[in-house]
Amino acid sequence: MSFSAAQAAPNRISSRCSAAWLFLFVFFQERILRGAWSSVAPAIFVLLFLALMAVPAGAEIAIEARVGFRGVFQLGRPFPLEIELSNSGRPAEGTLDVQVWKGGATKGGTPYPVKYRREVFLVAQSRKTVQFTVDPDFISRPLTISFSSASGNAAREIDLRRYFSPAPVLLLINDSGSLPPIALGPTAQSRLVALSLSELAADARALLGVSHVILYDQSLRDLSRPQLLALDTWLSAGGRLLIIGSLNYALYQEPVISRFLPVQVSGTRRIAFTPAHGKDEKVVTIADVWAQVSAPLKGQVLAQSQGVPVLVEAARGRGRIIYLSLDIGRPPLSQWPGLAKYLQTLLAVGGVDEPVARAEWNDTIFTQLITSPTFISTYVPYGSLFIVIVVYLLAIGLLSWVWQRGRLATMQTIISLLLLVTGGSAVGYVYFSRGGQIPDGVLLSSTVLESDADGFVDAQANLALFSTQPRQYNLQMERGWMEFTPLSNRPRAPQEAPVLSQEGGGVSRFQIPLREWDYRLFRLRYVDSFRLRAEFNAQGDKLTMKIDNQSGKDLLDCTLLLPGQRHPLGEIRRGARLDKEFSLAPPAGSNGAAGRTESVNLREVSFANKTRDILFHSSFFPRDGDSRWSSGAAVFFAWVKDPAPRVQVNDPRIQVQDYALFRAIIPLARGEEE
Repeated sequence: MSFSAAQAAPNRISSRCSAAWLFLFVFFQERILRGAWSSVAPAIFVLLFLALMAVPAGAEIAIEARVGFRGVFQLGRPFPLEIELSNSGRPAEGTLDVQVWKGGATKGGTPYPVKYRREVFLVAQSRKTVQFTVDPDFISRPLTISFSSASGNAAREIDLRRYFSPAPVLLLINDSGSLPPIALGPTAQSRLVALSLSELAADARALLGVSHVILYDQSLRDLSRPQLLALDTWLSAGGRLLIIGSLNYALYQEPVISRFLPVQVSGTRRIAFTPAHGKDEKVVTIADVWAQVSAPLKGQVLAQSQGVPVLVEAARGRGRIIYLSLDIGRPPLSQWPGLAKYLQTLLAVGGVDEPVARAEWNDTIFTQLITSPTFISTYVPYGSLFIVIVVYLLAIGLLSWVWQRGRLATMQTIISLLLLVTGGSAVGYVYFSRGGQIPDGVLLSSTVLESDADGFVDAQANLALFSTQPRQYNLQMERGWMEFTPLSNRPRAPQEAPVLSQEGGGVSRFQIPLREWDYRLFRLRYVDSFRLRAEFNAQGDKLTMKIDNQSGKDLLDCTLLLPGQRHPLGEIRRGARLDKEFSLAPPAGSNGAAGRTESVNLREVSFANKTRDILFHSSFFPRDGDSRWSSGAAVFFAWVKDPAPRVQVNDPRIQVQDYALFRAIIPLARGEEE
């Protein structure tokens, strides 16, 4: 779609300038014509006038926007937005804003706008493309695009209801065009979109609405580094990558695609392929099917034929990589009537992983934190306040003693007391409001690192920004974050400025205005590499635990909770290993069946640090009855010492507190299931 914007104000300014130049031209021409060189002056002024009229009066901006993946995106998920700005006038330097709406009834709050902002410079007679990843909570209000500059403005709205899909999107990456259109059949709910490699998003968040990325006969050596990192991050966060083999096996030996393949491809050959079938289905064998010859490196071989792995599945973090060695784009497989149904089966391989138990985060939890002594000490200078109170009481006591001794008259004592109160209040106000080691704000980050495969963790970070001064805060996000959701549970004043987001250069900065003694809550999610290998093996009444800490961080207060048991493990330093065996048998004196299914008791766990205690019981493990850590499960947790912050403020006037808990929930088989 294309939008153009007429520049009314610049045109009026240009008309006035043209009239002024015309007046000056006529005035000076009349004066000069009276001189000696009157025969030459008219030609000079005519040329000068034409040159001035040829100069563009202002910037004329046209906006072209491309929504989602060729006009398709999943509702409720971030999606890519590509904006092309065309300038047919003078150079323009301004701000490009994209406004979407967050909150609403589905999020349990009132709607509020969020702006994505980018500083843009447009040279004369040029085009420039700017890419955003936007995340509206609902699409009943239009998305607004506006460009503001001194020389020209443009603004248009887009109705997103024309582009959304209720189901995730399937992306087919194939530049060669050798694969015929894949028909997934009438039962498929997801939209299949064919893209070229250059159209693949360079932001992992833009791929959150994509369930599968399909690669066929495709070289990845032209994939840019941001695109490669986005694909890798999306895959680790739970994406599915389906790689389909082809006769051109050399493409699958390139280093870029080899980092995703669970096999090592060495050639091709013809085999007889017998697809999986149900009980009531007829067995079909397809002869002379082209397949890639490969050696498995990792993962699980789900199907093979004549010694050739046909279907291999491997895990990457929370995601899955599915490799099919058959060439479905060439006969006889391309002419097989059951190809669409078979592809649907591949897209369902591995199922859907059980979602990670989310940590609770709301106003009630933060109210407990803000009133705890540990948190109060971050924004109230206890030492200075104690000294001021002691000095103030001593001064009052000294005045009382002098007055009782009769050395000061009553009026003089009252005046001295008033001067003490007034002067002390003024000095205290100046000291504690503008100095006195009181920070402008406190940024609290509490992160749960959920154990995952291949040394990855699914990190859920709850953020709270507490302000003691009215000011604007700039939060800088590191690479790799997937979700950043402002929570708006409390009713706020309608005149409050919206949250501003600025992206560029691979980093994201969020500009958040806060009033005095106000706060905002946020939820952040990212997938990170945390080299802590925790292995648990339950056999009968024994649980074997092996922990190898190669994360580069020390672990504090390590504890293993079993049904009816608690085992403190102390501290596990970086580079250390811990191998232990625990009994799952019920404690002596308890009923065997009841003891075997007893829930993990988290309420008995307490910490000296009050902030950790509140986060543990109210946020990280808010409900003892949750199925993740109730009967038939064991819980291992450890606090990370000096965790690396994922959000930075880069302001010494803002204090930062980071808490991180590594958590692993191990399901245990019950007696009747063994």
